[in-house]
This record gives sequence, C-alpha cells and structure tokens, in this order.
Amino acid sequence: MTDEAIYQDRIQQLEEELDSLTAALAQAWDQLVPFLQEAPQQAKSSQDIAPVIEALMTGLDATFGAVYLLPRQGQPEEWFILPDDQVAHSALQPFFADLGEQTDIYWAYDIPTRDGDHTLWMFMPMNVSGEVIGALGVGFADQAKELSSLDRRMLTRMSERAANQLIAARLEESRAREAKMMHELEIAGNIQRSIQPGNVPNVANLDTAAEWQPASNVGGDAWGWVTQPCGQLACFIVDVAGKGLPAALAAVSLHTALRLLLRLDLAPDETLEAANAEFYDPYTNAGILATAVVFRVDPQTGAFQLANAGHVPVLIRQNRQWQSYMANMPPIGVLPEFRPNMDVGTLAFSDMMIVISDGLSEIETEAGMWGEAGVRNAIPGQFHDMRQVVDTVFAEADAYRGNAPPHDDQTMMALQFLGGRN
Repeated sequence: MTDEAIYQDRIQQLEEELDSLTAALAQAWDQLVPFLQEAPQQAKSSQDIAPVIEALMTGLDATFGAVYLLPRQGQPEEWFILPDDQVAHSALQPFFADLGEQTDIYWAYDIPTRDGDHTLWMFMPMNVSGEVIGALGVGFADQAKELSSLDRRMLTRMSERAANQLIAARLEESRAREAKMMHELEIAGNIQRSIQPGNVPNVANLDTAAEWQPASNVGGDAWGWVTQPCGQLACFIVDVAGKGLPAALAAVSLHTALRLLLRLDLAPDETLEAANAEFYDPYTNAGILATAVVFRVDPQTGAFQLANAGHVPVLIRQNRQWQSYMANMPPIGVLPEFRPNMDVGTLAFSDMMIVISDGLSEIETEAGMWGEAGVRNAIPGQFHDMRQVVDTVFAEADAYRGNAPPHDDQTMMALQFLGGRN
C-alpha cells in the first residue's frame, strides 16, 4: 500500500472516530437536556442538587449518584445518595479523609450495597475559589467500567455546576436562617416590650418614674410593680446576664414570676428566695444567672424593705445624704438555696430611692467608668418630679457615652416619698 493510500485510510479512520464521538456527544446531550431544564439555575436549598445528580447518572449511564459536602462554618457534613436506599454513606466515608487535597477524579472500589453487591465509584472534587467544598460522584454495578475523555469532561463540568449551586444554596439557607432568627427576635422583642408596665403606679404620697431602653431589639432587663393586697407598693428590676433571645426569654419568665409572687403579699426577701428556688435548675442547665432588686414601700409611713440579689447598689437619699445599699444575697441561679437578708428603713418627706441596671452605671469611655457617682451627680438639685429626674439622668448618660451605642440595656426606677410632712 502506498503512502498516499495509508494517508487516506488514516483520514477516513479519524473521520469515523469524529462522527462516532459527535454522535455520542449528541446522544449524551439529548439525555441531559431534560434533567438540566428541571434543575434549578440557583438552588434555594442543598436538596435542589438532586436533579444535577440525576442528570449526571443519565449522561454516564451510572447506577448510583452521590454528593458529599464537607462540614464548614458550623454546619455538619452532608450526604445525598441516589437511590437513597442502596448504598450507605458510611461505606463511602473512608474515601473522603483527604478530600481537601484531591484535585482530580479518584476511584473507590468494592463499595458494598445493602444487597451485598459490590460497586465501583468515581468522584470529582467540587472546588470553589480554590477551596474544596465536597465531591460529586457516580457509582457503577460494573466494576470494570472505564471513563472516556467525554465522560471525564462531563463529570468535571457537572461538578463545577454542582459546586456553584451548592454555594448558592448554602448562602440562601444562611439568609433564610438569619431572616427566621430576626423574625423570632422581633417576636421576642414585642413580647418583652409588652410586659413592661405601660404606666407608673398612681399611689398617694409616692411619686414614681421609670425608663427602660434595651441596647438591641431584645435584652435582659425588665422592670415592674405591683400594689400588694396589704396596700404597699412593691417594685422590681431584673437583669439577666447576656443578650439576645435567651436573655429576653429568661427576663420575661422571671418578670412574670416576680409579679405573681408579689401579688401574694410576699416580702422582698421571700420573693427572691421563692424565685431562686423556682429558677435555679433551669438557669443552671442553660448557663444563665440573673440579678434582681425587689423593694416595697408603705405609702402611709414611708417604711421600706429592700432585697438585692447580686444587683448594682440601690441609691437612697435620706436627709439629703446618699446611701448605697449593696447586694445582700447572690444572683438568682447561683446557689440552689440561700437565706436572704433584707434591708429596712423609713423614708421621710422628699427622700428618694433610685434603682438602676448596670447598663447605666457601667458606661465606660476614655474618661473612665461613669459609675454610681455619675448617676448621683446627674440628678438635678432642683426638679419638679421624678420624671424630670429620670430624663435628666438618661440625657447625661447619653452625653457621657458620646457617639458610642449603648453596650447594655439601661433601666432606671425613681421613687420619692411625699408623705409625712407634718
């Protein structure tokens, strides 16, 4: 045979191979198109990757398909295997120990099915911006299966598409979780705001005012008051350690409990003892503690009782002299049982009681901590009523803090005794 004849035969052979390859490509494309049309262009959840696996299984004539996602950003690893009742992911798990170092197709032999058969798997790492996020693979009942260059290209391309969809899906799921959390926080914030008193008590001989400003949508502070059956005005402030939804829920439950206990005519120390007995176990299990101040005043005589469970000092001005009443028991949730102590005294005409949360006293700037002294100094020497006192203290606190946002919830109750003038 002449060189010319050999050359012509080679050309014909190449043309036949090209025709065969084109036909195979067209057939594979015809099989993939319906699946790709069903597959979402932007996955909304990781489950949306199933059509991509099915398309790949069809294109490569595979019996099984799978996607494995590495754990990342606090999310656990994920598996999707089709059909989901044939191959356990634990049989494939050992092959992904060094997935982060893989860059090309790798093989897994003798993978057993639940029926006892053995299969051959091929996986392509899914890479996004230089980071391997998982692997896309197919399994064959024929363990002698080999991939053609077209098969390898198809597996590579589909892994790229799957990787992009999965990243979009995880972003969408993250946004959905964030939106759900924000909605839950909004609900918790509405509940917390609803339990704060809508007005201050209207009791003869007592002028009262209060202000509650959470640092965010929800917080750990709460305040309230009850006119007890004995005729005394009982008030409280609670401050649950922490922020966000757990602190808000704990504050709501403690607020409700204190109101119910005070309606039973309990004294402040008895109230806190009962609250601690009720909340110690759940607070311990949740890693929560709460400080609280409960006090009550007799509007006829000015006699007061005060119990402070780990809270910031209560300020009482008597005869124009300020006194600090420190905590006389641990915070709620610290000890399973304790015998509370209680401070007692009598307010004279114009004596004043100031109860705050640490969101006010612990304002800190370059000038230092505002502290108890800052609160006392902010109280005007001359004022019309307790509302003016509270507003002035908050205005001074804002001025001291400057442009910085509040670091914690800020709560204040102010009471002045106006009886006993004669």
